[in-house]
Amino acid sequence: MSYEAVLMQVRSVPEACLDEISNYIDYVVYRYEKQAKTTPKQKGNLSKYFGIMDLGDGLEIQKEMRDEWN
Repeated sequence: MSYEAVLMQVRSVPEACLDEISNYIDYVVYRYEKQAKTTPKQKGNLSKYFGIMDLGDGLEIQKEMRDEWN
């Protein structure tokens, strides 16, 4: 939906309803701002759910695994 479409809807509403529409817009903005403050930014990191393991350098681990068969 675009601003123009919303403006056309608002222009078609009787003036007696403008106060109620204004209050609703204020409420929607308030909810949006409140949600933006409380919702943490997603970083794509699942370590808080599963923990992390530091196994060292992955390349060194691969080399050791390959040398095991020699």
